[in-house]
Amino acid sequence: MEIREIEAFLEVARELHFGRASRRLGVSTPRVSQAVRALERRVGASLFERTSRRVRLTPLGERLRAELRPAYERMERALEEARSGAGTEVLRVGVATSLPGSVVDGPIQAFERAQPHCALVRSAHPNTDPSRWGDDWPVDVFVGWLPADPAPVEAMGFTVGPAWLREERAVLVAAGHPLARRVTVDAEELANQDILYPSGMPQRLADLWIPPATPGGAPLRRVHQHRSASLEEAIVLVAAGDAIHLTVAAVRPDNPHVVTVPVSGLPPVICAPVWPTGTDNAVVHDFAQVTGMLPRP
Repeated sequence: MEIREIEAFLEVARELHFGRASRRLGVSTPRVSQAVRALERRVGASLFERTSRRVRLTPLGERLRAELRPAYERMERALEEARSGAGTEVLRVGVATSLPGSVVDGPIQAFERAQPHCALVRSAHPNTDPSRWGDDWPVDVFVGWLPADPAPVEAMGFTVGPAWLREERAVLVAAGHPLARRVTVDAEELANQDILYPSGMPQRLADLWIPPATPGGAPLRRVHQHRSASLEEAIVLVAAGDAIHLTVAAVRPDNPHVVTVPVSGLPPVICAPVWPTGTDNAVVHDFAQVTGMLPRP
């Protein structure tokens, strides 16, 4: 039995929702479903009853959860005690999947050189919304795209570290879309388009990404198709229809059906580390300080 199967099963059993479980684990919903199905094949029976309206544990699933949960928690405690006994600090760093590797690798390697006794555990997350985990973060610090003015994010209870990168805005459009042939698009032209709106994040944060109107005051047609607020889902939606996705110029999907076109007239965004305000973790502050001292691209 693989640990990823156990983690996926226990998280779905906790949430009774595959989408929420995937967001908590920081992986895609299909990967969670595949892990649960793999475990069900090992067991030889269904662990969940799935309908279009709800998910619930079968009696066998209930029994397996009761057995696995204490064992899994004991294993996590044992690993943590072993790390503490070895004098090794651990920093869990979450990274948005929309960030190019060239942006992330340098700062992380610089921190590892500066703090050789800290074990950095890096994980990828498809959603750049820092509020999605509530009070139960699976990482110590998250690196993703944020508004260039971090004040609204900080007002939500987060601390934003020094920016690693400042980037202009862009739109993802289908390869056959009229805007795909443009060198750049003015923000005012977006008023004539259906723009994906991330209904999976708080409105005040979503509005920072996709404002209700252009700088000139023209209302934007925001469509509520973007459920997970992930780049991966946006790419699929853009490739399949006429809607466009307002994103960052550094995002260049490896998909021949989707094109990135720069947008002028909108405030830029930054790539920066963020963590819950009040987190008493000196290693997080060291991470922000070390990575914030690097030369800007």
